[in-house]
Amino acid sequence: MSQTELIERLGDAEQNDHVEVTLSDGTTFEGPASPIDYVPEESLRVEVRPEGGSTERYELSAKYDDGWTELTVRYTNAADDVEGWEELGEVREVEVGGDEDD
Repeated sequence: MSQTELIERLGDAEQNDHVEVTLSDGTTFEGPASPIDYVPEESLRVEVRPEGGSTERYELSAKYDDGWTELTVRYTNAADDVEGWEELGEVREVEVGGDEDD
């Protein structure tokens, strides 16, 4: 999947759409997308929080500068004693479904 395809797929998502993400190292995570901040040919930022009361947060982001940068993910967990975000790597694949409550 190209960077443009990844970006457009996430940019077309709606609030609370279910997102499944696979990183380049094979790590996966999923959950509803909220918030989604997408400005075509400028930037993308999507936050995914796993369901079930998880305190984990994943932020996917990319910027546009004569083409899209790699879509990368960073992670934080409010339950950890460590503050701040940890870089997890680059996104290889994204699947977006409708709101599971629909």
